[in-house]
Amino acid sequence: MVMVATLWACSSENSDDTTDPDPQQTTNDIARSIAEYPTSGTLLSSLSSSLSGEVNYNLTFESVPGAFTITTAGLTVADWLVYDYEQRTNITGTIEASNGTETETLNIDIEIDNVDDIWAFLHTSADAYLDAEPGEWIPILESEYNDLANYLAMTSKSGAEDSDLISPTSISSSAGNVTISTVNEQKLPAGSYLFAFKYYSWVNNSNNVQVKLSEGNFSGPFEDVGMAFPEHDDEYNHFVIKGADSPTTGEGYLGMYAPNNYGSKAKSGAQWLFGTGNTSILPSSGSNFVPLYQGLSSTLKQWD
Repeated sequence: MVMVATLWACSSENSDDTTDPDPQQTTNDIARSIAEYPTSGTLLSSLSSSLSGEVNYNLTFESVPGAFTITTAGLTVADWLVYDYEQRTNITGTIEASNGTETETLNIDIEIDNVDDIWAFLHTSADAYLDAEPGEWIPILESEYNDLANYLAMTSKSGAEDSDLISPTSISSSAGNVTISTVNEQKLPAGSYLFAFKYYSWVNNSNNVQVKLSEGNFSGPFEDVGMAFPEHDDEYNHFVIKGADSPTTGEGYLGMYAPNNYGSKAKSGAQWLFGTGNTSILPSSGSNFVPLYQGLSSTLKQWD
């Protein structure tokens, strides 16, 4: 359903041409480009018409519902999230201008420019991300991690489930110098790029933490993903990797090497695997605890 928006304005001077304007050839059409994920309310164009007298403007068609709105300033962005280059490269629409006796059709064609989608959601950590080397994990805010989880296209979570992370169960300390893997249904889909990670560190000044990924099963063999994390403190820590460009060929199993104590929560029936040290194979198993780590992945590469 197309929402109708109305704006009254003064027209431009009368044209000497008595022929009705061709709605497909009007010089008042709107054509421009804009970077993906603009802010809602961003002005796309002022509105003008060749009609005489007071003119009102009605939005009569949108190729993507909710893309546009008409305000006193002109045509503006409504739902910023539909301006996603990976979903579409342009958005079109039409506006009917009317002075009560005559009408004119204004055509809208907005081209969407591609940007690095990870960078687009790093409102505080963007500069550090741009300056990073490929394979480097960059600390980010929890809010930035959540935005990536919520808004990047085709994103999946692996490792601990959200319900485990936010449950009121108290967080316990688990011994470090182990490589661990959480056994549950949250695996990386085939063809996934792992691009973000969070985990609970029990200690300050932790370093040498390493993200691991297996395409065999939950017990391995595991390989390192990117570099080790930079030094960080206790509580939840959040990271993105620069330049993820190696998708899994099949399903992926997420793990991590924790050189120091890390956080976990008691959960009846939960299972996890571990191996001593920074290792690729996890021969031992544990139960009734969930290691507090989680990864974000996407089957669609949306970054540089």
